Amino acid sequence: MTSSEKRRSERHDHVVPTAMLLAAGSLEGETVNASQHGLLIRGTGRISVVVKIGGKEYRGRLVRAEPMVDGGTYYALDLDDPYEI
Repeated sequence: MTSSEKRRSERHDHVVPTAMLLAAGSLEGETVNASQHGLLIRGTGRISVVVKIGGKEYRGRLVRAEPMVDGGTYYALDLDDPYEI
């Protein structure tokens, strides 16, 4: 891990079925830019989530969502409690 990375712990390849539930609520903010088919929004607040993995639940927040070439999306989460691999 390089000194420029913000990660608190080392990453490992780990593929398991996972469900992510979004908590109800809303965010306030403002648009940064716009097109006919999308908006970039700068917001305040957090998007809280509950993740279900292997019969256990973990709470945390969404820190990044990044579209993939194949049409899927990567979701980066910051968990409140450690996830045991």
